[in-house]
Amino acid sequence: MLVGEIVRRNAEFFGDSDALVVPDGVTQSWGETEARSNQFANALLDLGLAKGDRLAAFASNGPEYVEFFFACAKSGIVGATTNIRLAPAELASYLSYVEPSAIVVSADQAEAARRFIADVPSIKHVIGFGEDHGFELDYEAMVASGATTSPSVSVDDSDVYQLGSTSGTTGVPKGAILTHRNAIAAMMNWITEIPITEGDTYLQCIPMFFNPGGPAQLHPVMMKGGRSIIYGGFEPAAFLRAIPRFGVTHTTAVPTMIGMALDHPECGEHDLSSIRAVVTGGSLVPRELLLRAQAVFGSGVFYPFFGMAETYSCGMALRPENQHPEGTDEDVRRLSSAGKPHALMQIRVVDDDGHDVPNDNETPGELWLRGDSVSPSYFRMDEETASSRTDGWFMSGDIAVRDDGDYVTIVDRKKDMIITGGINVFTRDIEEALYGHAAVAQCAVIGIPHEQWGEAIHAVVVLRDGAEATAEELTSFAADQLAAYKKPRSLEIVDALPVGGTGKILKRELRAMHADNAAELVE
Repeated sequence: MLVGEIVRRNAEFFGDSDALVVPDGVTQSWGETEARSNQFANALLDLGLAKGDRLAAFASNGPEYVEFFFACAKSGIVGATTNIRLAPAELASYLSYVEPSAIVVSADQAEAARRFIADVPSIKHVIGFGEDHGFELDYEAMVASGATTSPSVSVDDSDVYQLGSTSGTTGVPKGAILTHRNAIAAMMNWITEIPITEGDTYLQCIPMFFNPGGPAQLHPVMMKGGRSIIYGGFEPAAFLRAIPRFGVTHTTAVPTMIGMALDHPECGEHDLSSIRAVVTGGSLVPRELLLRAQAVFGSGVFYPFFGMAETYSCGMALRPENQHPEGTDEDVRRLSSAGKPHALMQIRVVDDDGHDVPNDNETPGELWLRGDSVSPSYFRMDEETASSRTDGWFMSGDIAVRDDGDYVTIVDRKKDMIITGGINVFTRDIEEALYGHAAVAQCAVIGIPHEQWGEAIHAVVVLRDGAEATAEELTSFAADQLAAYKKPRSLEIVDALPVGGTGKILKRELRAMHADNAAELVE
Protein backbone atom coordinates (compact mmCIF):
# COMPACT_ATOMS: atom_id res chain seq x y z
CA MET A 1 0.00 0.00 0.00
CA LEU A 2 1.27 3.47 -0.95
CA VAL A 3 0.00 6.81 0.32
CA GLY A 4 -1.09 7.87 -3.15
CA GLU A 5 -3.41 4.86 -3.35
CA ILE A 6 -5.63 6.38 -0.65
CA VAL A 7 -6.83 9.21 -2.89
CA ARG A 8 -6.86 7.04 -6.04
CA ARG A 9 -9.07 4.44 -4.37
CA ASN A 10 -11.35 7.03 -2.82
CA ALA A 11 -11.83 8.71 -6.20
CA GLU A 12 -12.97 5.33 -7.54
CA PHE A 13 -15.34 4.38 -4.72
CA PHE A 14 -16.33 7.77 -3.23
CA GLY A 15 -15.70 10.07 -6.19
CA ASP A 16 -18.58 12.51 -5.68
CA SER A 17 -18.40 12.52 -1.87
CA ASP A 18 -16.88 15.46 -0.03
CA ALA A 19 -13.19 15.07 0.72
CA LEU A 20 -12.06 18.52 1.82
CA VAL A 21 -14.22 21.28 3.24
CA VAL A 22 -13.09 24.78 4.19
CA PRO A 23 -15.81 26.45 6.30
CA ASP A 24 -17.44 29.23 4.27
CA GLY A 25 -14.99 28.42 1.48
CA VAL A 26 -14.29 25.63 -0.98
CA THR A 27 -15.70 22.11 -0.90
CA GLN A 28 -13.83 19.51 -2.89
CA SER A 29 -14.84 15.95 -3.80
CA TRP A 30 -12.57 12.92 -3.78
CA GLY A 31 -12.61 12.88 -7.57
CA GLU A 32 -11.46 16.50 -7.67
CA THR A 33 -8.77 15.84 -5.05
CA GLU A 34 -7.40 12.93 -7.07
CA ALA A 35 -7.28 15.04 -10.26
CA ARG A 36 -5.77 18.12 -8.58
CA SER A 37 -3.08 16.15 -6.74
CA ASN A 38 -2.12 14.50 -10.03
CA GLN A 39 -2.02 17.89 -11.72
CA PHE A 40 0.19 19.42 -9.05
CA ALA A 41 2.51 16.40 -9.06
CA ASN A 42 2.91 16.57 -12.85
CA ALA A 43 3.41 20.34 -12.74
CA LEU A 44 6.24 19.89 -10.22
CA LEU A 45 7.90 17.32 -12.47
CA ASP A 46 7.46 19.67 -15.45
CA LEU A 47 9.15 22.38 -13.38
CA GLY A 48 12.24 20.19 -13.19
CA LEU A 49 11.88 18.52 -9.81
CA ALA A 50 12.55 14.79 -9.76
CA LYS A 51 12.02 11.83 -7.49
CA GLY A 52 14.08 12.32 -4.30
CA ASP A 53 14.20 16.13 -4.58
CA ARG A 54 12.79 18.01 -1.61
CA LEU A 55 9.75 20.28 -1.76
CA ALA A 56 9.31 22.47 1.32
CA ALA A 57 6.07 23.97 2.61
CA PHE A 58 5.69 27.07 4.75
CA ALA A 59 1.98 27.53 5.11
CA SER A 60 -1.04 27.77 7.32
CA ASN A 61 -3.63 25.00 7.15
CA GLY A 62 -5.56 24.62 3.93
CA PRO A 63 -6.71 22.01 1.41
CA GLU A 64 -3.50 22.67 -0.51
CA TYR A 65 -1.66 20.77 2.22
CA VAL A 66 -3.58 17.57 1.45
CA GLU A 67 -2.87 18.00 -2.27
CA PHE A 68 0.78 18.65 -1.39
CA PHE A 69 1.00 15.35 0.54
CA PHE A 70 -0.67 13.31 -2.20
CA ALA A 71 1.38 15.01 -4.94
CA CYS A 72 4.57 14.11 -3.08
CA ALA A 73 3.36 10.54 -2.63
CA LYS A 74 2.64 10.12 -6.35
CA SER A 75 5.72 11.87 -7.75
CA GLY A 76 8.40 10.56 -5.39
CA ILE A 77 9.28 14.14 -4.49
CA VAL A 78 10.02 14.35 -0.77
CA GLY A 79 7.90 16.75 1.26
CA ALA A 80 9.54 18.89 3.93
CA THR A 81 7.05 20.97 5.88
CA THR A 82 8.28 23.68 8.22
CA ASN A 83 7.09 25.07 11.53
CA ILE A 84 5.69 28.53 10.78
CA ARG A 85 6.42 29.61 14.38
CA LEU A 86 10.20 29.27 14.08
CA ALA A 87 12.37 32.34 13.75
CA PRO A 88 13.78 33.20 10.29
CA ALA A 89 17.30 32.13 11.31
CA GLU A 90 15.98 28.78 12.55
CA LEU A 91 14.03 28.22 9.34
CA ALA A 92 17.03 29.13 7.18
CA SER A 93 19.20 26.73 9.18
CA TYR A 94 16.74 23.83 8.90
CA LEU A 95 16.06 24.33 5.19
CA SER A 96 19.74 24.77 4.38
CA TYR A 97 20.22 21.32 5.88
CA VAL A 98 17.21 19.84 4.02
CA GLU A 99 18.10 21.60 0.72
CA PRO A 100 14.66 21.84 -0.95
CA SER A 101 14.56 22.71 -4.63
CA ALA A 102 11.27 24.58 -4.22
CA ILE A 103 8.95 25.82 -1.51
CA VAL A 104 5.17 26.26 -1.29
CA VAL A 105 4.06 29.34 0.67
CA SER A 106 0.58 30.49 1.70
CA ALA A 107 -0.26 34.15 1.17
CA ASP A 108 -0.64 34.85 4.89
CA GLN A 109 2.93 33.61 5.46
CA ALA A 110 4.48 35.33 2.42
CA GLU A 111 6.06 38.21 4.33
CA ALA A 112 7.59 35.87 6.90
CA ALA A 113 8.87 33.56 4.16
CA ARG A 114 10.71 36.37 2.42
CA ARG A 115 12.81 36.85 5.58
CA PHE A 116 14.56 33.50 5.17
CA ILE A 117 14.13 32.22 1.58
CA ALA A 118 17.07 34.26 0.28
CA ASP A 119 19.28 32.55 2.87
CA VAL A 120 18.51 29.07 1.51
CA PRO A 121 20.62 28.68 -1.68
CA SER A 122 18.95 25.45 -2.82
CA ILE A 123 15.51 27.07 -3.29
CA LYS A 124 15.09 27.80 -6.98
CA HIS A 125 11.30 28.12 -7.13
CA VAL A 126 8.76 29.72 -4.78
CA ILE A 127 5.14 28.67 -5.31
CA GLY A 128 2.52 30.87 -3.68
CA PHE A 129 -1.15 30.20 -3.04
CA GLY A 130 -3.92 32.46 -1.87
CA GLU A 131 -4.72 35.99 -2.93
CA ASP A 132 -1.89 38.48 -3.48
CA HIS A 133 0.91 36.12 -2.45
CA GLY A 134 3.31 38.07 -4.68
CA PHE A 135 5.51 35.17 -5.83
CA GLU A 136 6.46 34.41 -9.43
CA LEU A 137 4.84 30.97 -9.50
CA ASP A 138 1.15 30.54 -8.66
CA TYR A 139 -0.12 27.27 -7.20
CA GLU A 140 -3.47 27.35 -8.99
CA ALA A 141 -1.83 28.14 -12.32
CA MET A 142 0.50 25.16 -11.85
CA VAL A 143 -2.41 22.87 -11.00
CA ALA A 144 -4.26 24.06 -14.12
CA SER A 145 -1.19 23.33 -16.27
CA GLY A 146 -0.60 19.77 -15.07
CA ALA A 147 -1.97 16.58 -16.57
CA THR A 148 -4.75 14.87 -14.63
CA THR A 149 -3.24 11.41 -15.16
CA SER A 150 -1.05 9.73 -12.55
CA PRO A 151 2.63 10.69 -12.83
CA SER A 152 4.85 8.19 -14.63
CA VAL A 153 7.10 7.66 -11.63
CA SER A 154 7.87 4.33 -9.98
CA VAL A 155 7.33 4.55 -6.22
CA ASP A 156 8.00 1.80 -3.67
CA ASP A 157 6.85 1.57 -0.06
CA SER A 158 10.46 1.92 1.10
CA ASP A 159 10.81 5.27 -0.71
CA VAL A 160 11.02 8.46 1.34
CA TYR A 161 7.65 10.20 1.42
CA GLN A 162 8.20 13.07 3.88
CA LEU A 163 10.80 14.51 6.22
CA GLY A 164 9.25 14.97 9.64
CA SER A 165 10.93 17.76 11.54
CA THR A 166 11.35 17.01 15.21
CA SER A 167 9.57 19.38 17.56
CA GLY A 168 12.63 21.53 18.17
CA THR A 169 12.13 21.51 21.96
CA THR A 170 15.90 21.16 22.36
CA GLY A 171 17.03 23.31 19.45
CA VAL A 172 16.82 23.41 15.63
CA PRO A 173 14.78 20.41 14.39
CA LYS A 174 16.20 17.25 12.85
CA GLY A 175 14.57 15.75 9.78
CA ALA A 176 13.21 12.25 10.42
CA ILE A 177 12.99 10.18 7.24
CA LEU A 178 9.42 8.90 6.84
CA THR A 179 8.66 6.32 4.19
CA HIS A 180 5.38 5.18 2.63
CA ARG A 181 5.58 2.08 4.80
CA ASN A 182 5.95 4.27 7.90
CA ALA A 183 2.93 6.37 6.92
CA ILE A 184 0.59 3.48 6.17
CA ALA A 185 1.65 1.65 9.35
CA ALA A 186 0.97 4.81 11.37
CA MET A 187 -2.50 5.18 9.88
CA MET A 188 -3.22 1.52 10.58
CA ASN A 189 -2.07 1.96 14.18
CA TRP A 190 -4.62 4.73 14.59
CA ILE A 191 -7.37 2.89 12.73
CA THR A 192 -7.01 -0.10 15.07
CA GLU A 193 -7.38 2.15 18.11
CA ILE A 194 -10.24 4.50 17.27
CA PRO A 195 -13.73 3.73 15.91
CA ILE A 196 -14.07 4.78 12.26
CA THR A 197 -16.98 4.08 9.93
CA GLU A 198 -17.47 4.89 6.26
CA GLY A 199 -18.06 8.58 5.55
CA ASP A 200 -17.08 9.96 8.98
CA THR A 201 -16.10 13.62 9.44
CA TYR A 202 -12.74 14.76 10.78
CA LEU A 203 -12.11 18.27 12.15
CA GLN A 204 -8.60 19.46 11.26
CA CYS A 205 -7.38 22.36 13.35
CA ILE A 206 -3.91 21.34 14.55
CA PRO A 207 -1.02 22.53 12.35
CA MET A 208 -0.63 20.36 9.25
CA PHE A 209 3.14 20.82 9.20
CA PHE A 210 3.46 18.57 12.25
CA ASN A 211 4.39 14.93 11.49
CA PRO A 212 3.58 15.74 7.86
CA GLY A 213 1.21 13.55 5.91
CA GLY A 214 0.78 11.23 8.87
CA PRO A 215 -2.37 10.19 10.71
CA ALA A 216 -3.05 13.60 12.26
CA GLN A 217 -3.27 15.16 8.76
CA LEU A 218 -4.19 12.35 6.37
CA HIS A 219 -6.38 11.04 9.15
CA PRO A 220 -7.56 7.42 8.93
CA VAL A 221 -11.09 8.80 8.46
CA MET A 222 -9.89 9.39 4.88
CA MET A 223 -9.13 5.69 4.44
CA LYS A 224 -12.87 4.97 4.59
CA GLY A 225 -13.93 7.79 2.31
CA GLY A 226 -14.56 10.36 5.03
CA ARG A 227 -14.21 14.11 4.79
CA SER A 228 -11.92 16.62 6.49
CA ILE A 229 -13.14 20.00 7.73
CA ILE A 230 -10.06 22.19 7.52
CA TYR A 231 -9.63 25.29 9.67
CA GLY A 232 -6.68 27.64 9.22
CA GLY A 233 -5.83 27.29 12.90
CA PHE A 234 -7.38 26.71 16.28
CA GLU A 235 -9.85 29.09 17.88
CA PRO A 236 -11.90 27.61 20.76
CA ALA A 237 -15.29 29.11 19.81
CA ALA A 238 -14.93 28.00 16.18
CA PHE A 239 -13.88 24.54 17.39
CA LEU A 240 -16.97 24.17 19.59
CA ARG A 241 -19.31 25.51 16.90
CA ALA A 242 -17.86 23.30 14.16
CA ILE A 243 -18.75 20.04 15.89
CA PRO A 244 -22.56 20.38 15.61
CA ARG A 245 -22.38 22.39 12.37
CA PHE A 246 -20.60 19.62 10.47
CA GLY A 247 -21.50 16.59 12.59
CA VAL A 248 -17.85 16.09 13.47
CA THR A 249 -17.06 12.54 14.55
CA HIS A 250 -13.28 12.75 15.01
CA THR A 251 -10.67 15.36 15.81
CA THR A 252 -7.15 15.77 17.15
CA ALA A 253 -6.43 18.34 19.85
CA VAL A 254 -3.43 18.79 22.11
CA PRO A 255 -4.10 19.37 25.83
CA THR A 256 -3.61 23.14 25.51
CA MET A 257 -6.40 23.29 22.92
CA ILE A 258 -8.74 21.14 25.01
CA GLY A 259 -8.15 23.39 28.02
CA MET A 260 -8.92 26.50 25.97
CA ALA A 261 -12.17 24.95 24.72
CA LEU A 262 -13.22 23.92 28.23
CA ASP A 263 -12.51 27.41 29.58
CA HIS A 264 -14.36 29.22 26.79
CA PRO A 265 -17.68 30.91 27.70
CA GLU A 266 -19.47 28.93 24.96
CA CYS A 267 -18.42 25.60 26.43
CA GLY A 268 -21.60 23.75 27.35
CA GLU A 269 -23.75 25.67 24.85
CA HIS A 270 -23.22 23.34 21.88
CA ASP A 271 -24.31 19.80 21.10
CA LEU A 272 -21.12 17.74 21.02
CA SER A 273 -22.82 14.35 20.89
CA SER A 274 -21.57 13.51 17.38
CA ILE A 275 -17.98 13.19 18.63
CA ARG A 276 -16.75 9.60 18.87
CA ALA A 277 -12.99 10.09 19.15
CA VAL A 278 -10.69 12.90 20.24
CA VAL A 279 -7.04 11.98 19.94
CA THR A 280 -4.88 14.03 22.28
CA GLY A 281 -1.22 14.06 23.25
CA GLY A 282 1.99 15.81 22.26
CA SER A 283 2.55 16.80 25.90
CA LEU A 284 1.41 15.89 29.38
CA VAL A 285 -2.32 15.15 29.52
CA PRO A 286 -3.15 16.15 33.11
CA ARG A 287 -5.51 13.82 34.92
CA GLU A 288 -7.72 16.74 35.94
CA LEU A 289 -7.99 17.96 32.35
CA LEU A 290 -9.03 14.51 31.16
CA LEU A 291 -11.75 14.33 33.82
CA ARG A 292 -13.08 17.80 32.96
CA ALA A 293 -13.08 16.98 29.25
CA GLN A 294 -14.98 13.73 29.76
CA ALA A 295 -17.70 15.62 31.62
CA VAL A 296 -18.22 17.95 28.63
CA PHE A 297 -17.53 15.77 25.58
CA GLY A 298 -18.62 12.45 27.05
CA SER A 299 -16.86 9.46 28.51
CA GLY A 300 -15.17 7.01 26.19
CA VAL A 301 -14.29 9.51 23.45
CA PHE A 302 -10.83 10.64 24.56
CA TYR A 303 -7.77 8.79 23.29
CA PRO A 304 -4.55 10.06 24.89
CA PHE A 305 -1.78 8.93 22.53
CA PHE A 306 1.96 8.98 23.04
CA GLY A 307 4.06 9.43 19.93
CA MET A 308 6.74 11.56 18.35
CA ALA A 309 7.99 12.68 14.95
CA GLU A 310 10.36 9.71 14.74
CA THR A 311 7.48 7.25 15.29
CA TYR A 312 4.92 9.06 13.12
CA SER A 313 2.73 9.89 16.15
CA CYS A 314 2.60 6.24 17.21
CA GLY A 315 3.67 4.52 20.39
CA MET A 316 1.08 4.04 23.13
CA ALA A 317 -2.55 4.71 23.91
CA LEU A 318 -4.56 5.05 27.11
CA ARG A 319 -7.66 3.37 25.75
CA PRO A 320 -11.13 4.38 26.99
CA GLU A 321 -11.64 0.91 28.46
CA ASN A 322 -8.61 1.57 30.66
CA GLN A 323 -9.86 4.92 31.95
CA HIS A 324 -11.58 4.50 35.32
CA PRO A 325 -11.94 7.89 37.04
CA GLU A 326 -14.26 6.43 39.68
CA GLY A 327 -12.14 3.33 40.31
CA THR A 328 -9.44 2.46 42.81
CA ASP A 329 -6.53 4.74 43.66
CA GLU A 330 -4.46 2.70 41.21
CA ASP A 331 -7.08 3.19 38.47
CA VAL A 332 -7.06 6.96 39.04
CA ARG A 333 -3.26 7.05 39.05
CA ARG A 334 -3.21 5.29 35.67
CA LEU A 335 -5.17 8.16 34.13
CA SER A 336 -1.79 9.94 34.05
CA SER A 337 -0.11 7.07 32.21
CA ALA A 338 0.59 6.70 28.50
CA GLY A 339 -1.24 3.37 28.61
CA LYS A 340 -0.09 0.42 26.54
CA PRO A 341 1.48 -0.04 23.08
CA HIS A 342 -0.42 0.64 19.89
CA ALA A 343 -1.38 -2.53 18.05
CA LEU A 344 1.59 -2.41 15.67
CA MET A 345 4.18 -1.17 18.18
CA GLN A 346 6.58 -2.83 20.61
CA ILE A 347 8.01 -1.04 23.64
CA ARG A 348 10.63 -1.56 26.33
CA VAL A 349 11.64 0.50 29.37
CA VAL A 350 15.39 0.02 29.72
CA ASP A 351 18.00 0.92 32.34
CA ASP A 352 21.48 2.29 31.62
CA ASP A 353 22.82 -1.26 31.20
CA GLY A 354 20.21 -2.18 28.58
CA HIS A 355 18.08 -4.32 30.89
CA ASP A 356 14.30 -4.01 31.24
CA VAL A 357 13.35 -2.24 34.47
CA PRO A 358 11.10 -4.03 36.99
CA ASN A 359 7.37 -3.42 36.80
CA ASP A 360 7.25 -1.56 40.11
CA ASN A 361 6.13 1.89 38.89
CA GLU A 362 9.22 3.32 40.58
CA THR A 363 12.35 2.29 38.72
CA PRO A 364 12.90 4.68 35.80
CA GLY A 365 14.34 3.74 32.44
CA GLU A 366 14.47 5.00 28.88
CA LEU A 367 11.52 4.20 26.64
CA TRP A 368 12.50 2.24 23.53
CA LEU A 369 10.09 1.70 20.60
CA ARG A 370 9.99 -0.56 17.56
CA GLY A 371 7.49 -0.92 14.74
CA ASP A 372 6.84 -0.26 11.05
CA SER A 373 5.89 3.36 11.72
CA VAL A 374 9.33 4.16 13.21
CA SER A 375 11.59 6.31 11.04
CA PRO A 376 14.62 4.36 9.77
CA SER A 377 16.99 7.30 10.23
CA TYR A 378 17.54 11.03 10.38
CA PHE A 379 18.17 12.76 7.07
CA ARG A 380 21.92 13.17 6.53
CA MET A 381 22.66 12.68 10.24
CA ASP A 382 24.52 9.40 10.57
CA GLU A 383 25.86 10.05 14.08
CA GLU A 384 22.47 11.08 15.46
CA THR A 385 20.88 8.05 13.80
CA ALA A 386 23.45 5.66 15.28
CA SER A 387 23.21 7.14 18.77
CA SER A 388 19.40 6.82 18.87
CA ARG A 389 18.97 3.32 17.49
CA THR A 390 20.14 -0.13 18.56
CA ASP A 391 19.15 -3.59 17.30
CA GLY A 392 16.11 -2.17 15.55
CA TRP A 393 14.91 -0.19 18.58
CA PHE A 394 14.49 3.58 18.65
CA MET A 395 15.74 5.08 21.91
CA SER A 396 13.23 7.84 22.54
CA GLY A 397 15.04 9.97 25.14
CA ASP A 398 11.91 9.78 27.32
CA ILE A 399 12.17 8.45 30.86
CA ALA A 400 9.35 6.16 31.96
CA VAL A 401 8.24 3.73 34.64
CA ARG A 402 6.15 0.58 34.17
CA ASP A 403 3.69 -0.85 36.69
CA ASP A 404 2.52 -4.39 37.46
CA GLY A 405 -0.37 -3.98 35.02
CA ASP A 406 2.08 -3.00 32.25
CA TYR A 407 0.89 0.59 32.13
CA VAL A 408 3.74 2.90 31.14
CA THR A 409 4.00 6.41 32.55
CA ILE A 410 6.31 9.01 31.01
CA VAL A 411 7.98 10.89 33.86
CA ASP A 412 10.36 13.18 31.97
CA ARG A 413 12.63 13.81 29.05
CA LYS A 414 16.24 12.89 29.76
CA LYS A 415 17.21 16.48 29.04
CA ASP A 416 14.48 17.89 31.30
CA MET A 417 15.20 15.79 34.39
CA ILE A 418 16.35 17.91 37.33
CA ILE A 419 19.29 16.88 39.52
CA THR A 420 19.05 18.78 42.78
CA GLY A 421 21.39 17.99 45.65
CA GLY A 422 22.46 14.85 43.80
CA ILE A 423 18.87 13.51 43.61
CA ASN A 424 17.04 12.92 40.34
CA VAL A 425 13.67 14.69 40.23
CA PHE A 426 11.16 14.11 37.45
CA THR A 427 9.27 17.23 36.48
CA ARG A 428 6.03 15.39 35.72
CA ASP A 429 5.53 14.58 39.43
CA ILE A 430 5.57 18.28 40.29
CA GLU A 431 3.48 19.33 37.29
CA GLU A 432 0.81 16.74 38.14
CA ALA A 433 0.66 18.11 41.68
CA LEU A 434 0.22 21.68 40.45
CA TYR A 435 -2.42 20.68 37.89
CA GLY A 436 -4.47 19.42 40.81
CA HIS A 437 -5.12 23.04 41.85
CA ALA A 438 -8.36 24.37 40.37
CA ALA A 439 -6.75 27.69 39.34
CA VAL A 440 -3.95 26.17 37.22
CA ALA A 441 -4.45 26.11 33.45
CA GLN A 442 -0.88 25.31 32.39
CA CYS A 443 2.40 24.73 34.16
CA ALA A 444 5.99 23.80 33.43
CA VAL A 445 8.73 22.83 35.85
CA ILE A 446 12.40 23.33 35.07
CA GLY A 447 15.74 23.17 36.82
CA ILE A 448 17.61 26.45 37.22
CA PRO A 449 21.27 26.85 38.25
CA HIS A 450 21.93 26.90 41.99
CA GLU A 451 25.30 27.30 43.67
CA GLN A 452 24.61 24.86 46.48
CA TRP A 453 22.26 22.25 44.98
CA GLY A 454 23.43 22.28 41.38
CA GLU A 455 19.86 22.84 40.21
CA ALA A 456 16.83 24.25 42.00
CA ILE A 457 13.23 23.41 41.12
CA HIS A 458 11.38 26.30 39.51
CA ALA A 459 7.72 26.23 38.44
CA VAL A 460 6.07 28.52 35.90
CA VAL A 461 2.28 28.66 35.98
CA VAL A 462 -0.54 30.11 33.85
CA LEU A 463 -3.82 30.58 35.70
CA ARG A 464 -7.23 29.78 34.26
CA ASP A 465 -9.24 32.78 33.08
CA GLY A 466 -10.84 34.51 36.04
CA ALA A 467 -9.01 32.37 38.60
CA GLU A 468 -6.89 33.79 41.41
CA ALA A 469 -4.00 32.24 43.31
CA THR A 470 -0.68 33.41 44.72
CA ALA A 471 2.72 31.85 44.17
CA GLU A 472 2.88 31.03 47.88
CA GLU A 473 -0.51 29.29 47.76
CA LEU A 474 0.44 27.18 44.76
CA THR A 475 3.84 26.26 46.20
CA SER A 476 2.22 25.18 49.46
CA PHE A 477 -0.45 23.21 47.58
CA ALA A 478 2.19 21.28 45.63
CA ALA A 479 4.38 20.75 48.70
CA ASP A 480 1.52 19.04 50.53
CA GLN A 481 1.54 16.30 47.87
CA LEU A 482 5.28 15.91 47.30
CA ALA A 483 8.38 14.73 49.09
CA ALA A 484 10.29 17.66 50.56
CA TYR A 485 13.08 17.46 47.98
CA LYS A 486 10.53 17.79 45.14
CA LYS A 487 8.95 20.99 46.43
CA PRO A 488 9.35 23.95 44.04
CA ARG A 489 11.93 26.34 45.47
CA SER A 490 10.44 29.14 43.42
CA LEU A 491 7.25 29.70 41.44
CA GLU A 492 6.13 32.45 39.12
CA ILE A 493 2.76 33.17 37.57
CA VAL A 494 2.84 34.34 33.94
CA ASP A 495 0.33 35.22 31.23
CA ALA A 496 1.56 32.58 28.77
CA LEU A 497 4.16 29.86 28.35
CA PRO A 498 6.37 29.56 25.26
CA VAL A 499 4.95 26.84 23.02
CA GLY A 500 5.85 25.24 19.72
CA GLY A 501 3.60 24.91 16.71
CA THR A 502 1.67 21.99 18.21
CA GLY A 503 1.16 23.53 21.64
CA LYS A 504 4.09 21.71 23.26
CA ILE A 505 5.70 23.79 26.00
CA LEU A 506 9.26 24.77 25.12
CA LYS A 507 11.19 24.25 28.34
CA ARG A 508 14.47 25.14 26.67
CA GLU A 509 13.17 28.68 26.24
CA LEU A 510 12.17 28.86 29.89
CA ARG A 511 15.62 27.66 30.96
CA ALA A 512 17.26 30.23 28.69
CA MET A 513 15.05 32.99 30.13
CA HIS A 514 16.16 32.17 33.68
CA ALA A 515 19.80 31.32 33.07
CA ASP A 516 20.97 34.73 34.28
CA ASN A 517 18.46 35.51 37.02
CA ALA A 518 18.29 32.15 38.81
CA ALA A 519 19.93 33.54 41.95
CA GLU A 520 17.15 36.13 42.24
CA LEU A 521 14.43 33.47 42.11
CA VAL A 522 15.79 31.13 44.79
CA GLU A 523 17.04 32.46 48.07
